[in-house]
Amino acid sequence: MKMNIVSRYPKYRLKENGFLSLQSAKSGRSAGQKITFTRHFLILICAVSVVTLFGLPAAVAQEGVEQQTVTQEDIDRLKDVKKAARNQRVEENIEGNKTGTDPRDFSLKWLPYYRYTELENGVTQQDLTAFGTVPFSRTLGMFFEVPIAQYRDFSDAQGLPAGTPDDAIGLGDIVLKFLWNPEATGFSYGEEGNMKGNWLFGTDFVLPTATDDALAGNALLFAPIVGVVMDMPLHGFFAALNLYYFDVYKKDAAPDTSRYVGRFFYMQPLTRPGPWWGGIFVLPEFQPIYDFETDDYSSWIGMEVGKMFAPGKIGYIKPGWGVDSSEPIDRDSTLEVGFRWFF
Repeated sequence: MKMNIVSRYPKYRLKENGFLSLQSAKSGRSAGQKITFTRHFLILICAVSVVTLFGLPAAVAQEGVEQQTVTQEDIDRLKDVKKAARNQRVEENIEGNKTGTDPRDFSLKWLPYYRYTELENGVTQQDLTAFGTVPFSRTLGMFFEVPIAQYRDFSDAQGLPAGTPDDAIGLGDIVLKFLWNPEATGFSYGEEGNMKGNWLFGTDFVLPTATDDALAGNALLFAPIVGVVMDMPLHGFFAALNLYYFDVYKKDAAPDTSRYVGRFFYMQPLTRPGPWWGGIFVLPEFQPIYDFETDDYSSWIGMEVGKMFAPGKIGYIKPGWGVDSSEPIDRDSTLEVGFRWFF
């Protein structure tokens, strides 16, 4: 009777030649177990890979959203910082070079001036005016012009109606101007956006307060204002204000008003404030005027030269000349002298 050694001694295997092998029988089952373990491991790897592949796009998308959110916040924060820096540069530019000529400066100031004017028809005008600014906020202010005294000399005038007096003296029409400098319309330009520009909007009212008809137009005039002010190198600036006047109310004898007036000027400091010779600036100005009622165009150029005697105290002189004058009432020449106080 042949004994089944393999069955009785499962630790050994019977080879094909009938001899026993010292190879452990357990190692055979281990190989099977290794195959099973490998199969399970590969299945697990495939499952993890599938889950990873399906979950990766969502994870990437989520990470992209989070990254995009952070980046947008950084961009907004950077924009706010740049905007604040630009506004600070504008304020420092105005404060450091307070000449009283920047339309964006709504600080409280008092600017009386005297002006002498000769018209093309020979009439001479002398005006003593109290000019000033009243701030309502950092972006809104009122400019007023109150003619304290006006004198008109008609003695050498040509083409005036019969019975015109030789002269007239009294108070003139009051002018109220409101300007608004909205922060939303500010813009940057130049290298790295280091220059600042501002759009200005406002209204101009000419009130018929003259004490003599010969001193005024006998009408209530209104003009919308649209302008732009831009920083220039070396603490200068360029301003362009556009006004269109029309009559809201007038006397029957007063002519209709439909007139465009432009004011383009450039302020440039020549010497820095401080020394006795410092604080000098120039301001050339050009004024184009077109009368739609008479189809008349005229223009005027002036050159203001001023000096800062002390912080908040500026004196200036401003000669001017008429250009392309075609009407008798157009300006032939002007001379203005004034002083500016800041409070």
